[in-house]
Amino acid sequence: MRTFIAIAAVIAALTGYPALAEEPASQQSTRIDIDQAAKTFVFIIDDEPVAMLDKEGLHVVGGIDYGRSLTDTGPDAIKSMIPSVPKEAADE
Repeated sequence: MRTFIAIAAVIAALTGYPALAEEPASQQSTRIDIDQAAKTFVFIIDDEPVAMLDKEGLHVVGGIDYGRSLTDTGPDAIKSMIPSVPKEAADE
């Protein structure tokens, strides 16, 4: 009986379900791509770039809708709202 169980276990181990291969990672149709060389964030929707954020500002292909207010506070006010990020060792 033990031999039968051992043989059955070996056969089950050898003929078990094959490992399922994972599907290759595909890019999502909605994402934010970071380009370190150009120092930009590119916003992608339905695999098309719709906006870019860089040091100069936000650049949008389509329209901008807002429902409340739009205030021009100047760059100094915005800089004070953004938390400072410590420099990485590679930047020093």
